[in-house]
Amino acid sequence: MIRNLSLKTKILLGYIVIILITIGVALWSISNFITLNQAIHDIMVENYQSVIAAEKMVESLERQDSAELIFIFGQEDKALDIFQDNQMEFMKSLSRAEDNITIPQEEEIIQNINQDYQLYLENFWKLRQFSSQNNFKEVQNYYLEEIMPQFNKVKKETRRLLLVNQEHMKESQQRANNNASQAIYSTIVFSIMAVILAIILGIYISNLIIRPTKRLTEIVQEVADGDLEQIIEIETKDEIGKLAQEFNSMTQRLREYEEMNVSKLIAEKNKSEAIVKSISNPLLVTDDENRVLLINPRAEKLFSLDESRVSNNHFLETIKDERIFSVIRETLSSGSEQTGKDSKVINFEKDNKEIFFRVTSTPVKNKEGESKLVVTLLDDITHLKEVDEMKSEFVSMVSHEFRTPLTSMNMGIGMLLEENIGDINDNQKELLEVAKEDCERLNNLVDDLLDLSKIESGEINLEFANIQVEKVFTASIKPFIEQSKNKGVDLIAEETKGMAVYADFNKITWVITNLIGNALRYTKKGDQIKLSAEKKGHKVHLSVSDTGAGIPKEYQHKIFDKFVRVGGDKDKDTGSGLGLAISKEMIEAHGGRIWVESELGKGTSFTFTLKLPK
Repeated sequence: MIRNLSLKTKILLGYIVIILITIGVALWSISNFITLNQAIHDIMVENYQSVIAAEKMVESLERQDSAELIFIFGQEDKALDIFQDNQMEFMKSLSRAEDNITIPQEEEIIQNINQDYQLYLENFWKLRQFSSQNNFKEVQNYYLEEIMPQFNKVKKETRRLLLVNQEHMKESQQRANNNASQAIYSTIVFSIMAVILAIILGIYISNLIIRPTKRLTEIVQEVADGDLEQIIEIETKDEIGKLAQEFNSMTQRLREYEEMNVSKLIAEKNKSEAIVKSISNPLLVTDDENRVLLINPRAEKLFSLDESRVSNNHFLETIKDERIFSVIRETLSSGSEQTGKDSKVINFEKDNKEIFFRVTSTPVKNKEGESKLVVTLLDDITHLKEVDEMKSEFVSMVSHEFRTPLTSMNMGIGMLLEENIGDINDNQKELLEVAKEDCERLNNLVDDLLDLSKIESGEINLEFANIQVEKVFTASIKPFIEQSKNKGVDLIAEETKGMAVYADFNKITWVITNLIGNALRYTKKGDQIKLSAEKKGHKVHLSVSDTGAGIPKEYQHKIFDKFVRVGGDKDKDTGSGLGLAISKEMIEAHGGRIWVESELGKGTSFTFTLKLPK
């Protein structure tokens, strides 16, 4: 009968039975708690207040007796104050005891206390009158013969009240202990029976659910391992039975689909391998453990390898090239493509010829966004390097050829301006001055081109040393102090706290000087130019920031290219457009990098990195 019920109904029935068992245990426990609470109430409420009242009555009575002794010895005012205060306390406690009569003997005892205490008060009143009429000895005798016996009588009745309530509290405590023991044993027995019943019922219901589910899980695991011939026997008509029926239908369709698509998958695999192998540049595919999965024939030729022998081997065991491996590792860790400006250029010696490749790596991610494969392409840029070298040689040759005639022209114009070979009029002088400025600009351009050519060809000599950043900032600012004051621009350098870098002092000073000069062109009165340095990781970041005009967004990505000048004010557009390009080459020669951050109208910040001291 139960097998034909739905899974939801089975679970609901199990919950109802367990809830009923829980309610039964709860009701039984509540009943025991109520009984125990009543016993505790007898102790804490009925008798405790009477005990407290009796103790306070004894305490007040003893203080009244002390007040009478003080009265006898002559301190009447003080004795009366003490006596009256404690008389009020006694009466208050007696009133509480009268309001809390719970034991038959209490009523008789409280009546006795009332009567005896009234006589005690009358005796004290007589003592006050007697003391004013008789001598000290007679007053003492009166206290000992009349007042003292009455005091002991009241005190005895009060202690009797205390003892009666204490005895009743002991009896109530014993009853509470008995009730608690019975409650504990009965609750334990009832709870054990309820737990056993719940376990039996839970096992029975869970077997109805878990047994077919477990069998279904085992078959699903076998299907997941590739065995599509599994069929689940349907024993019930509940949700699990329906699920088993649908699963059997699914495995049937999977078998049909697998038979239909195996040939297509093989064809697609062969097509993908053919595409990879047809790529003219070296290509490698590695997994997330840096094992080589695939290399094309061009890569086999470059590294002198056989794909069948190196497949599934670690990259460094196969190719042993840390330069390529570092790019692959960075791609895996970042999960982003290493291409464009981030690409690494490496060179190889092959057949007595140097060839250059640009390394580009791309991660292949799964549905969860995890990088499981990395495709690395080595783009042959040897011909681009050759063209670049030809261009650099041409620029260097032309610059050298320009230098001699420019020097002669500059000297000739200088002699004319100095009127060494004859007088000139004002118009001629103005034209000659313009020509001299243009000659000087051409000379500066030739110098920049030669410097850039040396840097690109690797002929520039860098004298590395551990240098203080503070000294670099001081040397860089010095040439611009007067110019910045005249222009009304605040030129400052932040405290570097003994920070040092490993670099060429003169070359880095030139870079910062060039950045300050550019900043001065695009700042006005009231602006600020600030030099700062900060240690980040194993590098030091040096920055030249200003609050000037800023650089338009369309120029920021190409500002370090050759001959690029920011458009706008023609008076400021007098440079050769090589300063930042030379700065970039200079910083890269130091093993660092340089970048710009700018917002139009709010200022610009150039930042570059240098190595820490060795």
